[in-house]
Amino acid sequence: MKYALVLERDSKTCNETASLVASMGYLVTPVFSPKKALHAAHMIQFDLIVTCTATIPGDRRSLTGELARCSPDAILVFVEDAETGVSTDQIESVNQVIKRPVVVKDLQMAIDHGIDRLPPLLLPLWLTRERRKRAVD
Repeated sequence: MKYALVLERDSKTCNETASLVASMGYLVTPVFSPKKALHAAHMIQFDLIVTCTATIPGDRRSLTGELARCSPDAILVFVEDAETGVSTDQIESVNQVIKRPVVVKDLQMAIDHGIDRLPPLLLPLWLTRERRKRAVD
């Protein structure tokens, strides 16, 4: 059995995305908050993670980075809204970025991309910029 985690912003879009993922043969865990997604990722090794946010409110950690750490073999798909662009500085450990509305073709392409273990479409955060700062004397 394959397991999928779906984090969406509201119940309507979460149910739509979860039913789409379930139709692809995954057992879906739908959640509505980043903290619940992180808690679920600590309990279950997911094969697919679909998220609409890359941050945890009030936390310095990257949500996508933490989810990838909990399920290192998972395919991580970020769903972005059409009107809001996403910066590669904000996303860590994502295999594919797809636009809303989520459709089977885009999701299947993201899964195939992850299964083939091709390199991520976005550069990892550690390649794009150094997060640590040198202390100034």
